[in-house]
Amino acid sequence: MSEYFNFETIAVKYADKTAFRDGKEKITYRELAKRARIKALEAHWSCPYIVLKARQEADFIEQFLAVHYAHRVPIVVNDFMLQRLQEVLKHLKGKWQFVDEEKEPVMQEEPNDLLFLGLTSGTTGTPKVYCRNWSSWRSGFDICDTCFELQKCENIATPSPFATSLGLHTLMLSLYLGKTICLVKDQKCLVQNEKAVVFAVPSFLEQKSTLINWKNVVKLVLCGGSLQQHLLKKLCVQAPETDIFEIYGTSETSLISWHKLNRGKAADCVGKPFPKVELIPSKNSLITVKSPYLFSGYLGSNSKKTVVTSDVGEVKDGKIFIYSRQSEVIDHGGNKIFPSEIEEQLTRFASAAVAFGVPDKVYGERVVALVVCKTAHAEFERKVGRCLERFKCPQEYIYVSQIPVEPNQKISRLRLVKRYERGDFDDIR
Repeated sequence: MSEYFNFETIAVKYADKTAFRDGKEKITYRELAKRARIKALEAHWSCPYIVLKARQEADFIEQFLAVHYAHRVPIVVNDFMLQRLQEVLKHLKGKWQFVDEEKEPVMQEEPNDLLFLGLTSGTTGTPKVYCRNWSSWRSGFDICDTCFELQKCENIATPSPFATSLGLHTLMLSLYLGKTICLVKDQKCLVQNEKAVVFAVPSFLEQKSTLINWKNVVKLVLCGGSLQQHLLKKLCVQAPETDIFEIYGTSETSLISWHKLNRGKAADCVGKPFPKVELIPSKNSLITVKSPYLFSGYLGSNSKKTVVTSDVGEVKDGKIFIYSRQSEVIDHGGNKIFPSEIEEQLTRFASAAVAFGVPDKVYGERVVALVVCKTAHAEFERKVGRCLERFKCPQEYIYVSQIPVEPNQKISRLRLVKRYERGDFDDIR
């Protein structure tokens, strides 16, 4: 039997608790439900799918809930996704409209259990539309509440945009648990005035402009990229009282594994599987998952009972180890090199680094490294050369003030390759 998202039951349960804080304004669950109902009544929606642009604002939260009050399915997008909607929503031709658009009535579909349609980042090509139902996320919320002991804190915050899976997951987790979501409009500044649990991607913490009052971060949950050893050590010094966790999972699989990192982290380890997660052996070493937290499938395809990730890894002693994305393995002269192998050594002497392979006529691919480093470049490269096998040493170093990240705050090696080939780094090479 399908399970439907019903914010009204949540609003009744938490009533006069604060649902979110937008600057100085505080909105209760009762008031949030009222505003969403009014928006649903005032809307002129005739299509079953409603496109709305994600914003770190109260109005977006109210619109998202209003779409559900109107028994429709939201499609959450950002500016980049808006440019490609006609292409990625071809399976829904004639069935969607913008949140502020009026259309002639169309044939309504039967209500379904979808919570929203999300778009992948599109770093490997055309963005894919994944379908997220309510029951999979709700069961995951309960597990997060238990594993991260969220009962101990009333505020939750994230710098991740609500158009990303992590951003929207954090918002809905907060509402489901009756917490206060602290809207972060200035991505440079986070939880300055209230104690909170923070969900973020590791690359956000490496940005020089990021300002965090660590005394107010009770728990830090990281997802959407591997947390490198140098950053973990830095965090443990900056935030000695903060519980630090890492989640491994994606938009589609959500929760695969987790671990607490205050006592350190084994190289390439992403922790133990969440309860009810089953890992299925794979001949090509790709992590394959079966769990109750899986998405409903990509738009236009069947529901998923298992998901084959794009990550090369293995299970050892009950823990999962991830070595690289399949598409990011560097093929240098027939040698298969994982970028993490190189980056682990680079960050022993640099504050940040990312390695990737670019096409080479002789070797197939050669290794390029973007590095943030205060050490004299020649000395830095000599130190790296003593730590890495010769074929793993970067053939080219590019020194930058900050590693470029995508709008979702993640590092995309494939995008870096495209930028390299386009000549974006020519002036600093």
